[in-house]
Amino acid sequence: MPPPRDTRSEASVSTTAADDPPPRPRVLVAPPPAQTARPLRQAMFASPDFPLELPDDLRAEGVFVNLDGDYSYLTDGYYRTLEAEHEGQLPIPTVQDALDAYVVPLALTRAAAAGLGTPQWEIINDHMISFEPPFILYPINPYMDEGQVVAEQNGLSEAIKSLSMSGKYAMVCQHLPPDSRVDTVRLVLGQCLNPDYQELSARLWRIFRLPLARVRIIVTEREFLFSAISPLKKEELTQNEKAIIKEAGLWRG
Repeated sequence: MPPPRDTRSEASVSTTAADDPPPRPRVLVAPPPAQTARPLRQAMFASPDFPLELPDDLRAEGVFVNLDGDYSYLTDGYYRTLEAEHEGQLPIPTVQDALDAYVVPLALTRAAAAGLGTPQWEIINDHMISFEPPFILYPINPYMDEGQVVAEQNGLSEAIKSLSMSGKYAMVCQHLPPDSRVDTVRLVLGQCLNPDYQELSARLWRIFRLPLARVRIIVTEREFLFSAISPLKKEELTQNEKAIIKEAGLWRG
């Protein structure tokens, strides 16, 4: 006959265990996901800082060309791109493209990194500017995007007050070289109806990948200097500009 169990010993052991510090929880590390990205996505995101190239075929499966024309944050165009990314498609532009394009300092940096000419520029928040007029002032705030040319010192104070919203936000100041002018180029899938800007338009398309855009260019005697980008909505296109999209097989009514 087995001896009776000593319940006092078991109780003592349980009490001692309860007083000890709890064991450290086990950390389970999930294995990395399988690399299932399509070659198109690899081409577009080969570098996190500066994508390398556009897909050869804009009509390829999995490619979404966003023709809204206004890709600003929280607009319909922005959400269409965001939705395409969530669905695993390759949107043009990407969300990163859309966020960076309309922020003038970021756009200037991206243009310069790609070898495009840019003007002398600086970020300011008051009247302390390194160069004399004429220059272009652009706001850096979520409420305004239109720049303003300041031709003389007399108009500087009013321009700064307006674009900085009475000193609340910084601005970008771009120097205008002597005998230069400011043109606006309308881009549609990297093409422009003005033949003088065809080559430049193709470069801007590869750099920024905005299907529709207005680009301000400073024209000097020797070169084109990139200045800024603003939206060009689909409903604002001319018939000839719509024809470019139709010829590419991307028109959706």
